[in-house]
Amino acid sequence: MMENQSVPPDTSKLPSNGNPKTAVLSSNATLFWRVFTPVFGTVFFTGLLLVFWLTDEEDLYLPSSVWLPRFILLAVWAGWVFFVWRTLWRLKRVDVDDTHLYVTNYWSTVRYPWQDVERWEEKRRLGRRVVNFWLKAPGRFGQVISFLPGSYFDEWKKEAEAKALSR
Repeated sequence: MMENQSVPPDTSKLPSNGNPKTAVLSSNATLFWRVFTPVFGTVFFTGLLLVFWLTDEEDLYLPSSVWLPRFILLAVWAGWVFFVWRTLWRLKRVDVDDTHLYVTNYWSTVRYPWQDVERWEEKRRLGRRVVNFWLKAPGRFGQVISFLPGSYFDEWKKEAEAKALSR
């Protein structure tokens, strides 16, 4: 029974009230890209696809066979869903404090201790800056946590690098 209990993190550097100051690293635009764009785009493409597939061939007034536009729209819809699943749906909101990394997909939130973070990197995807936190083992949201950095991220990065150099 005792071997399954975890040791709490060092709390000697926490503020006197016991709660560390939490900072938001992700951009406020994450909500737009993570929720609004996939929902709006999927509803639009699904509606367009249903119109072409459920409308009688005689009512569409197309110069050629109706099957070519139907299959093209089906391919566009499938490409959109794949794009959303592989890129936009992976974006998370990230908050940090001195002891933990907080990750949310706007429905559930998970707290990871900093000891579980292996590394982090910045990349450019589709013209936007994306930051990835790599965990040592897969967690609730996988092993890679991706987010769009906000205005405070660069300041936090400088502080984190300074702390790493002083150790």
